Amino acid sequence: MLKDKFSTSVKIAFFIILVIGLCLRFYQHLMPRSLWEDEAHLALNFIWFGYRDLMKPLENYQSAPIFFLFSIETVTRIFGYSEIALRSFPFVISIFCLPLFYKMVLTLTKNRLTALISFFVFALNISFIHYASEVKPYTLDVCAFIIMGYLALTEDAFVVKNRSLLLAIAGCLCPLYSNTSVVVLFCTALYMMSKWRLALRKSEVYTWELTTPKRDLLIFGSWGVVFAANFFTFIYKHPYGEGMRQIWQWTFVPTPVFTKEFADFMKMRIEDSIFTDLLFFTDKYYFGYILLALLLIGIGNIIYNRRYYILLFTVLPILLHFFMSMAYIYPFYFRFILYLLPPFIIIMAIGISAVAELLSRKLHYSLAGIFVAGCAYCCVIGSIEQFPFWDREIKPVLSVINKRYPDKKVLVTTPHTLYQYYMTTGYVKNKNMEPVPWQLKPEAYYSNEKVKANTSTYVLVYSANGWADGYGDVLRDLKAKNLIVSQFEYKTYGVAEIKPALVQ
Repeated sequence: MLKDKFSTSVKIAFFIILVIGLCLRFYQHLMPRSLWEDEAHLALNFIWFGYRDLMKPLENYQSAPIFFLFSIETVTRIFGYSEIALRSFPFVISIFCLPLFYKMVLTLTKNRLTALISFFVFALNISFIHYASEVKPYTLDVCAFIIMGYLALTEDAFVVKNRSLLLAIAGCLCPLYSNTSVVVLFCTALYMMSKWRLALRKSEVYTWELTTPKRDLLIFGSWGVVFAANFFTFIYKHPYGEGMRQIWQWTFVPTPVFTKEFADFMKMRIEDSIFTDLLFFTDKYYFGYILLALLLIGIGNIIYNRRYYILLFTVLPILLHFFMSMAYIYPFYFRFILYLLPPFIIIMAIGISAVAELLSRKLHYSLAGIFVAGCAYCCVIGSIEQFPFWDREIKPVLSVINKRYPDKKVLVTTPHTLYQYYMTTGYVKNKNMEPVPWQLKPEAYYSNEKVKANTSTYVLVYSANGWADGYGDVLRDLKAKNLIVSQFEYKTYGVAEIKPALVQ
């Protein structure tokens, strides 16, 4: 009877968390939130090109998995180029994968408390909510991890019956939708091979049987063919490859590891990944130390109980990406490692469950409940405080231009693709726009040909935080020289009417 009540409580908790997670995601998606620069860089390609041209190097120094591009192109042809339409494909996939994450963790750990804790943190985390509604493939990286893990692990009757076919299809699609899925496919393949080896150990004859493995070999072969075709068609010797490595070189793990540079890099990545930019865990209440202990307890619990297969879906992906970054293959930074957060959360949840079960067994179940609630609070309070994630919004700035400067010359710094997007879609009326280079010092700004060409007041659209386009010094110098006639800033964007330097 007690077991039935617990099972019912778990189901109720699951549906409550699911409903909350869905509501948060729909609210974030349906907000009238403008695109930001990175989204606009990519969005313009859908406006300018069709399927065939999307297979070529994209404009604005962009790249993305080919089926991801094709899927968004299809959606925009049906629903247009609004912000919501552009973001709809990754959003729909993320909604589909939300309940699958709980089922995957439950099958992986065989522990309902661990699955609920993981699902709670995943459903309420602002990064997963935010990136579920962006014109970027980062949420597809997360979905690839969830889908492949679910298909490999689940005991659902339909999936078990069709597992080989489903794994073959999903594994072939993953590289076409997610650049990081190679890590997920490698971990899934190792898990499948470990089950194969385990089956052989249990048999009386220690030989490689070909009956079942044939299917696995066909699956691996299909994955390999698609990965190779995608790699040599769209990734190998990509014209932006070397340039991107130069731009993101500071995000690659430094070597050798026993150096101050490496220690500083890891400290910075831990800070931005866990406490500030991705997981938003609180740094209060000594939770950083508690979190470290929970991770060690989680890994120790896995090893002690000899459930090594869990490491294939938790620790191994993190290590593989880490070594890929050391080899200058893929950055180890912020949104590029979004798909590694679910493995991280699972390890932490295993640690929380292990401590809670110990407290319940040795002391009292109420203490276990308080401990779980406290950890859950520390994991989600930062995300709750950040919701809804709306740190960038350029439309108020563009509205000022429409109202005050419908005909003046407009010079745009980093937001120039944003201006192009809203000019193309009809929101901006003033089409007398020209981009100016980023990272200009005051002297270079005044000597720029586009700036010098203005003999009357003109408009400058810029990033208000200064560091994003390097115009902080320029704006301060313009203000010091009394060249700013009027100025308006909203969140991370600004617009200023400026007098020409020659007639000050």
